[in-house]
Amino acid sequence: MKKFYIVFIVCCLLVCAIPLAAMTVRPTTQSTENRTLSAFPSAVGKEGKLNLDFFREFETWFSEHFAFRNELVYADSMIQSGLFHSSSSERVIVGSEDWLYYASTLPDYLGSERLSERELYNAAHNLALTDAFVRRAGGELLIAVPPNKNTLYGEHMPYYDSLIVDPMHSMDALAPLLREQGLRYADLAELFRAEDETLYLKRDSHWNNRGALLAYDRMMDTLGLPHEDYQDAAATRGFDQQGDLSRMLYTLYGEPGPDYHYEGLQPYARLDSGEAPDDPWIETEGAEGRGTLLMFRDSFGNTLLPFFAGAFEHAWFTREAPYGLESLMAAHQPDVVILEKVERNLRDFIREPPIFSALEEKPVRNAADSPAACSVRRETSVNDPGYVILRGELAPEALGVRSDILVEVNGRVYQAFHIDENGFLLYLRRELLSGSSAALRVLTRDGGELRCVWSGQLGEEAGA
Repeated sequence: MKKFYIVFIVCCLLVCAIPLAAMTVRPTTQSTENRTLSAFPSAVGKEGKLNLDFFREFETWFSEHFAFRNELVYADSMIQSGLFHSSSSERVIVGSEDWLYYASTLPDYLGSERLSERELYNAAHNLALTDAFVRRAGGELLIAVPPNKNTLYGEHMPYYDSLIVDPMHSMDALAPLLREQGLRYADLAELFRAEDETLYLKRDSHWNNRGALLAYDRMMDTLGLPHEDYQDAAATRGFDQQGDLSRMLYTLYGEPGPDYHYEGLQPYARLDSGEAPDDPWIETEGAEGRGTLLMFRDSFGNTLLPFFAGAFEHAWFTREAPYGLESLMAAHQPDVVILEKVERNLRDFIREPPIFSALEEKPVRNAADSPAACSVRRETSVNDPGYVILRGELAPEALGVRSDILVEVNGRVYQAFHIDENGFLLYLRRELLSGSSAALRVLTRDGGELRCVWSGQLGEEAGA
């Protein structure tokens, strides 16, 4: 019996040693997680000194490169999803009938982190300021929010229905506020819910190409622009879609899924040096297109790009955040600006507002004093050092659901972005605040009522 245990232990050690021994002939060289694998660490650190982090860095390197890593991850995922209907990745939810969902969409699905009424108003306010800036610069703004996959097709979600806190989605509550502000909003949730056909991919977090075409058509209709709708375009169906969720869960070996491929799209050429649809900056020229487009987009824009690139004579697509709106509009002077942001990232509208000079208002002369706790600080923008940021926060009791925040700097009054629940932020060109101090007032506006909640010199910590 003792001999049996020794043989068993030796066999286990040999099996564990295989990934290490096989690294000489088959190391793992490709990541499935959209990141670059770490390089082998050096024993010598900066300035020729011993690298004290060598063993920690080696552990990271080995865990990413050991042989058969992707195959072992795949096998583990297949066992857990096939036998136990659970996920081996914290980023992926395994649903019924082989449906996969992005785990970061769960709070939206449950309604556990729904935007408050104040946050909803703040998002609409920030987008209204953005629309006003774009119009002053000679363009038209469109806002589009692709729904999360489980917002539309939640019937395959596992066991979560009993945990739903609020069935109302933030994007549905935001839509009427955007219309109230007079903004051009392509309601993609309403559009997709009206369709009987499933237009998202089972093993991917995004819509299929037919869904992308449907979204493109609605967005162009909302802009009121004539365009080719491709209703009669030939489409072939191929099983070649390697879904992002499938790659996260099953590494390189997940089963490809079906998608549509359209023929006869309006031609376009890429003018940038890249080739991938998810490059951070893409510039295109459409042979038959009209007008110019600047699109701030996320990964949902990958499949939108061929349609929009062909529809416009010149187009620029960027994934930068926060949006460098003023600099890009000055450089390219687009006719149309599109903000496309997936539902799960709606809070970005109140966390990372676009970068442009704060819109100025008429001087305020009759604001009533109503002191409240308030903090104000000045900082240089890390995204564009040509701007100074004024950032602050008010006591919750100083604001109503629809209170606007204004900041007066040396007698000039600016509309501020609303940040989270009670914060505010504005960008000013550096030359406007070239001195070491400036006279500030922070004001709130409810309807026609103006109140001054704090006044002082720039650099002071505000107080009640």
